[in-house]
Amino acid sequence: MTPNNNDFSFFNHDTLQIGSTARLSPETTMDTVLDALRELVNYELAVVMGLEDRERLQVRAAAGPLASARLGSFSLSLSERPDLVKILENGRPHLFAEGEDHVDTYDEVLDMPDEHSCLVSPLRIGAETIGMLTLDHRQCGAFSPAILSFIGVISRLIAVALAQTDTERRLRSANQRLAEERNRLIASETDAFRDFIGDSPAWQDVIGFIKLVAAADSPVLLLGETGTGKEEAARAIHRLSPRAEGPFVAVNCSALPEGLAESELFGHEKGSFTGASGLRKGRFELANGGTLFLDEIGDLPPEIQPKLLRALQEGRFERVGGERGVDADVRVIAATHVDLGQAVGSGKFREDLFYRISVFPIRLPPLRERGEDVVLLAELFASKLRRRPGWDGLSFSPDALDALGRRVWQGNVRELKNAVERAAILSRGGVVTPEHLAAGDWARYPLQYRMDGDSGICMAEEPGASPPQGAVPLKERLRDLERERIIAALEASGGKVYGESGAAARLGLKPTTLQSKIKKYGI
Repeated sequence: MTPNNNDFSFFNHDTLQIGSTARLSPETTMDTVLDALRELVNYELAVVMGLEDRERLQVRAAAGPLASARLGSFSLSLSERPDLVKILENGRPHLFAEGEDHVDTYDEVLDMPDEHSCLVSPLRIGAETIGMLTLDHRQCGAFSPAILSFIGVISRLIAVALAQTDTERRLRSANQRLAEERNRLIASETDAFRDFIGDSPAWQDVIGFIKLVAAADSPVLLLGETGTGKEEAARAIHRLSPRAEGPFVAVNCSALPEGLAESELFGHEKGSFTGASGLRKGRFELANGGTLFLDEIGDLPPEIQPKLLRALQEGRFERVGGERGVDADVRVIAATHVDLGQAVGSGKFREDLFYRISVFPIRLPPLRERGEDVVLLAELFASKLRRRPGWDGLSFSPDALDALGRRVWQGNVRELKNAVERAAILSRGGVVTPEHLAAGDWARYPLQYRMDGDSGICMAEEPGASPPQGAVPLKERLRDLERERIIAALEASGGKVYGESGAAARLGLKPTTLQSKIKKYGI
């Protein structure tokens, strides 16, 4: 049965669908309530106003075709509206009759016809008035007096939602203030900054910015070269934020499979496309109540960018193949190693999305700008490797420490971590020498390996030494071995990537990571 403004026989318990456990933010709670109300009452403008200081009404939410951004900051003084004061004191909904003299509430911000439908209802919790609901329609006589009792019931529900929204807003504000004070006093050695060490001025600036922005709920854009620790920075922001108890979901935008990027981010409904055998939540929905980290956002497909922008602005999106909006309270932290400003100029990245995600940009310095932090990081990585059986004696020779500081780490922290682990393997958990550290620098040192006959330790030949005839550099051998393993896993799984019997599970990789490698090796 189609609902109308004069007949509410259709309204029963089946109308109320509680199918989502999504945590709504204060900004989306009232929007959801007003959207549901529009399915019952054909309004063109619905506005919820909160009563502040007992004398001023302030717009909290607005919905409908006539809703305007100008309404967001609108307020009115009750001292100038004795007609509204009388309605609020009466405590019952009031429908202005045709020809009844009254002041148009939103005359300052909206151009409404002289003769239009207007309904006002107090919002009360018990005997206390906390706000006001207004419904407007440009057509005269759009609302029937028969709906007044129904609006009275709905107003009580909206009043509860408004009170809960105000309470959550106050709690969020209090939590933010507490988090700001805690972060101001917290030391950089705290567990929140585990694996995020460094004493250099450049790195201490980064830690200061992280502590400052973590308590806010604003989007953050992490900038920096590949391997500078952008994901670790995002995790530190999450750990220090009021959302720390919520999920942290990381997405590598450059690894999103072509054609399935929208489904990966926003999920899909059953039967929305071939192979969609059931409902699947996307990363955005999985991050509800927490933080979504979008790494390499500059590689996000252009067709997905408008939907991401809407999700960020409204906290709502639709799954692929879905008709109903899904609410998600998510803080987004994005990262990139490319110049997004240049990408905007070339048309590869939306300008409005760029400004939306870059509310608070933080630049992570490359390792060459961090001085002695290189040695601190190397020791951190070595301390973790010492937990392996037989590697408790892992250490760096004085020459190795000197080599760590002199080397230009083009791959930054990621390259340093790999170099330390490789050197530990070559030294068999013993003393790391400069030769061990240089073993992976294929661009400048085309080294080969030999087994020392006396010590049994794998050693690197000196730079410039002639490699054995037909020898293949280790990097190339490893690449070939990985490619062969992927091909074998795909053959064993019948070309299937996803699922428990898929190639990704056989290799212990994420499906998106495997697809990225398949593309890389041209398999």
